[in-house]
Amino acid sequence: MAIEDIDDDMSFDKAVGLLRFALNKVMKPLELYGQTHYVRTAVEEIISLSVQLHWKLSGLDEMPYHINEELLHW
Repeated sequence: MAIEDIDDDMSFDKAVGLLRFALNKVMKPLELYGQTHYVRTAVEEIISLSVQLHWKLSGLDEMPYHINEELLHW
């Protein structure tokens, strides 16, 4: 593994972490209405879809989007 790969992995992880932080902040008002579990689950699914989008735009994945419907119960 080259040092550039490590830097890329760290910047990717940092970008995902910042996205998670921003999404939690945007969805914070929903927690006031007793939807904390839903907010946390939805944030993780949005991040998953964002990563899948990144893979598709990078040409790394051509599979359809996958949503973990077992976690999204409503």
